[in-house]
Amino acid sequence: MNDFNSWTEIKWYALGSLLIQLAFLAATLWFARNFLRTIRGFQVQIGALLKPLIASDPRSAGAHSRRHFADVSQYWLMPTDTLTPGPAEPVESGPRQLTVAWHRLVLWLQAPMHTAQVSAWRRLVGWLQAPVGS
Repeated sequence: MNDFNSWTEIKWYALGSLLIQLAFLAATLWFARNFLRTIRGFQVQIGALLKPLIASDPRSAGAHSRRHFADVSQYWLMPTDTLTPGPAEPVESGPRQLTVAWHRLVLWLQAPMHTAQVSAWRRLVGWLQAPVGS
């Protein structure tokens, strides 16, 4: 019994460190288990919402499909009737997104690929490769 007490008095720091590491491991496992349970529940809910979409055509306007969608969840949003497109509204004249993106790409390609200065990374590599004392 005396040998064990003297061992714990000498190794108290290592024993405390081991206990703290075990506590962190237990907390990590507990958190991971709860996180995976939450993700699994979310997947089940999404699967329940997507199952009627896969089984039937969501654009069908029949009463049966509307009733079926309403039975899935009270939070299910029913598809609304689409409005017929009217006359097109005038659009301001100006560059389109594709034109702007093309111009930026051309500017990026015309920019110089390197500068005349030596980069910090290259200087560090050169310093590490240089012989000691030079």
